[in-house]
Amino acid sequence: MERKILLQVKDLNVQIGEQEILSAINLTANKGRILGLIGESGSGKSMLCQAIMQSLPAMAKSTGQILYQNTDLTSVTKERLRDYRGRHISMITQNPLVAFDSNQTIERHFRETIKAHYVMNKKEIRQVAISAMNKVNLPNPEKLLQYYPFQLSGGMLQRVMIALSFAMQPKLYIADEPTTALDTVNQKKILSLFNQIRNNTDAAIIIVTHDLGVIAEIADEVAVMYKGELIEQANVFDFFDAPQHWYTKKLLQSRITF
Repeated sequence: MERKILLQVKDLNVQIGEQEILSAINLTANKGRILGLIGESGSGKSMLCQAIMQSLPAMAKSTGQILYQNTDLTSVTKERLRDYRGRHISMITQNPLVAFDSNQTIERHFRETIKAHYVMNKKEIRQVAISAMNKVNLPNPEKLLQYYPFQLSGGMLQRVMIALSFAMQPKLYIADEPTTALDTVNQKKILSLFNQIRNNTDAAIIIVTHDLGVIAEIADEVAVMYKGELIEQANVFDFFDAPQHWYTKKLLQSRITF
């Protein structure tokens, strides 16, 4: 079956000072598919996600193209880039605390995020927020909307962040270790929800993970990072059954979460 490319990274290089962080990265993410991005700590996975979001550190220098629906995000204006973030591309970070203002309620976060991209009144936004929070198995969402981020546990706050992304209905989700802080039950629910999105929409999903079990459960394709290079991208069956690179073979031989 022909795949429809939503995102294409071409010859991406990222350098900070004299250190090369990413080297000659070429990556594709397809509509209606889940791409698992895997590699050990320090391999460049999170930096690649930041490059796609065009949120690299100020001291970073990059070359190459980030094509989203054939638009090069490296060359658009800051105003257009703000529109792409959230409405078109949503980032679910590993540490939810960095995504929230501790002085604002959860409802205020939903309100400000949604109003930045959609025309809705407070009642409509509240309904969207409650629906999204129900989907990620958050208890008593009406009550939680009145809480401040510091009043919630890390796992619960992470689910709020995921709900906020779902509420925006983007075409590309980038999830950096989205299940790390969750217990087994809620991890299964979140992965099931990603599956539903993949099956029911044209959204592309990039899941960054250390866990080969997550890859086996929901990924359609897998990309392997090693020392700032993308050394292999294959469909999930070839990844497990016929790996090409020695490092990929080493990962699979270990069969552990690294």
